[in-house]
Amino acid sequence: MGPIMRIITIGLSIFSTLYKESLSVRFKVTSVTSVVATLGSDVVLPCRLTPEMNAEKMEIRWFKPMYQPYVHLYINGKDDYSIQMPQFTNRTELIKENITRGVFPLKIHKVTAQDSGEYYCFVESSDHHGRTIVQLNVTAVGTRPNISKINNDTLLCESCDWLPKPHLTWTDNEGKQIIPSMERLYRDEKSLYCITSIINLPSTSNITCTVSNSLNQNNEFSMQIREKGQPQTCRDLYSRYILFWSCLAVTLGCICLLLKSHREHQKEYGKILGELQKKNGELQKVYAHLIGLENLFFFSLQMLFGDYCEINAIIFGQRK
Repeated sequence: MGPIMRIITIGLSIFSTLYKESLSVRFKVTSVTSVVATLGSDVVLPCRLTPEMNAEKMEIRWFKPMYQPYVHLYINGKDDYSIQMPQFTNRTELIKENITRGVFPLKIHKVTAQDSGEYYCFVESSDHHGRTIVQLNVTAVGTRPNISKINNDTLLCESCDWLPKPHLTWTDNEGKQIIPSMERLYRDEKSLYCITSIINLPSTSNITCTVSNSLNQNNEFSMQIREKGQPQTCRDLYSRYILFWSCLAVTLGCICLLLKSHREHQKEYGKILGELQKKNGELQKVYAHLIGLENLFFFSLQMLFGDYCEINAIIFGQRK
């Protein structure tokens, strides 16, 4: 009887242990591994219980690795914003449409670059708790790369407003990669990445600067350049001479036309001036003739009035 009782006792002990563990492992918190969101858009971070069960009376905490303050807290059947991270104020929403089935994703409005990172979904009931981790990757395709010459032997390429960290690649017209002499990656005041790269001018006619991130988002720009150290050929010099002499001929032609036009205007002006002088002479003659007539008129008046006075004097003298 001793060995049999011992076996029964061990069996009951194992059964009791398994029963207690089955009571404690009541649910599992699950989600996806990562979520990608475009900068400025709204994003939903999934979280659910397995198996399905009502989570209305449970405590649900969404937080980043620092634990507190929370990203979002649901407790005692309602949302609690008293200890929420300031950067998430008025931007989070726990979707409760299916909370009775154990589904309660977190919605974040207008995601920013600072929102990137790990998020913990922690769920606690009266006798159990569990958690899962979701990685949020906020993405932004940066500006078109800008290639500029620092000097005759050096090229600079730069691009900004990238998320996540970008990578810059130089290639020639054959697709061969060119190793930069210097590269710099930094974050601006908006927590977006900027990248700059410098290369020595290669012996090629075309250069391409491509900027991309780990999510295969990219932007590129190509630039036509003269081959480094390429000597000027006779054809180049001949073209320059043709261009120079053509410009000179056009310039001289314009000068000749202007001189011809000036001479024609001078000739026309001289003709008009001669006619005016002729008219002026005629007017002077008319004016002199009018002056003579005026003098004659006044002389005639004087003679007339003189004779009249003498006649009156004779008549009055005879009467006396």
